[in-house]
Amino acid sequence: MTETAARLVLRGTLEPLRLSADTLGAAELPRVIEALEPATRHFVDPARRPDLAARLRALTATATVPSGLSAAREPTPAPAMTTMDARPTTYLVRTEADASHARLAARALCESMGGRGYECQKVATAVSELARNQISYAGGGTIQLIPVQTPRKLLRVRAEDQGRGIPELERVLSGTYRSKTGMGLGILGVKRLADRFEVKTGATGTQVEFEVWL
Repeated sequence: MTETAARLVLRGTLEPLRLSADTLGAAELPRVIEALEPATRHFVDPARRPDLAARLRALTATATVPSGLSAAREPTPAPAMTTMDARPTTYLVRTEADASHARLAARALCESMGGRGYECQKVATAVSELARNQISYAGGGTIQLIPVQTPRKLLRVRAEDQGRGIPELERVLSGTYRSKTGMGLGILGVKRLADRFEVKTGATGTQVEFEVWL
């Protein structure tokens, strides 16, 4: 795992627990280690996940208080993600923790493909908006990250849910619609962040696909 990915995983693990790496104490260590395993699974080769799980379990009995990034970096033996390793991955979004994991994975994948800071921030922000919309208005959904190398390098994101759809979609996308609940407004933000954007919505759900060019 790259240092950048390790930082993102640790941040995404600690944020839902409302903990800080700077003040983390031994009492919180079991909770952090338990949360680290699902947070890191998207960055570790499936063949190496059992070894990772065993290392994390061993930490609960033998590790001292972690400092900085050591808790996230030490037990992750997988090699750094490279562009050649990157492949489409789908994330199930049901909770805020799921949304955080999808956002962190999107940023890490963008960075592994050579994306610049601004590009990766756009990807992470758009994924976060879509995931939170799915949770708030559709009871959850899925987000798929698709790295593309040719004919141009880009990161494609597909988000699907089975909610009731977005009312007044054309007005939402034009910026003239004002919803009392805020429903659909995140979609406009995603459109503005994306280099290519498509959305389909109806009574059986919503599908959004966007690209950020790298």
